[in-house]
Amino acid sequence: MKGREPSEEEVVSWLRERLGGAVLDARVARKRRVFVRVDREHFKTALIALKELGVDFLEALTGVDAGDSIEVIAHVGRSVSVAVETAVPKGDPRLPSLVDLYPGAEVYEREVWEMLGVVFEGNPRLARAFLPEDWPKGVYPLRKDYEPKHPEPLR
Repeated sequence: MKGREPSEEEVVSWLRERLGGAVLDARVARKRRVFVRVDREHFKTALIALKELGVDFLEALTGVDAGDSIEVIAHVGRSVSVAVETAVPKGDPRLPSLVDLYPGAEVYEREVWEMLGVVFEGNPRLARAFLPEDWPKGVYPLRKDYEPKHPEPLR
């Protein structure tokens, strides 16, 4: 696709061709928006394939507690914005870091690690960015099971 931006349908076809059955779902949501779901073993591979296609700008990396798992979504784009989704089990919340593909992924990965507990293996600075240094280990404020401790009311 040298010299022109891929269409939404070309993005979906490209990923299905490169990843085959690793693409669990792929759809054009609307003009300029594509959603792709892959298993976690192919999460980084999908992003590498998109980068080869020219969809190479990391817009954001987000996470959501989905009950038994954490959904991790990489939003990448150029003329088309692609949300690449995967799930990691809460009992083994690991993914490879994307910092080597997108240096700006470092802070996004730190946030998802800190708030949801997903370990991005290979991130050179997986350290606190938002919570205090003395925040309890293993407590993730964006998980559904998080129960904040409220101070006693003033009398």
